[in-house]
Amino acid sequence: MVIGRYARNVAPALERAATSPSSWVIGTLAGRWSILALDALADGGCRFNALHRTLEGINHKVLMETLYKLQREGYVAGPLTTEPDDGGPWFVRYDLTPLGRQLLALIEGIREWSVEHAPELAAARSEFDQRHARETATVASAAEA
Repeated sequence: MVIGRYARNVAPALERAATSPSSWVIGTLAGRWSILALDALADGGCRFNALHRTLEGINHKVLMETLYKLQREGYVAGPLTTEPDDGGPWFVRYDLTPLGRQLLALIEGIREWSVEHAPELAAARSEFDQRHARETATVASAAEA
């Protein structure tokens, strides 16, 4: 059976991918807010509410889940309880770990590559969209005939 043979061939690859360190990193960064949260912490640690204000559109629950995931992977340290200099109340803040700073440097490389290749990426999208529109029109006209 073709499906069974396919499943036997793919299963080991999927298993390797699930246990691969690169899959862990990509899986963590694939979340909508992960890279934005790392970027927001790039200039130094900040408190939860300041981070929440920086990341417009994120709700408290999702921010907590994102920070938890980034802490679990070792990219973010926190919550760190800090006594303010003025003797006021203690507060909690989050900061990047050295591992998180290294990862952010790699993300910056992707940003630079994206800017450098933006015209090529836009041209590829446009070409795909035009080709897809032609194919869709051809299928629609064939269905009408």
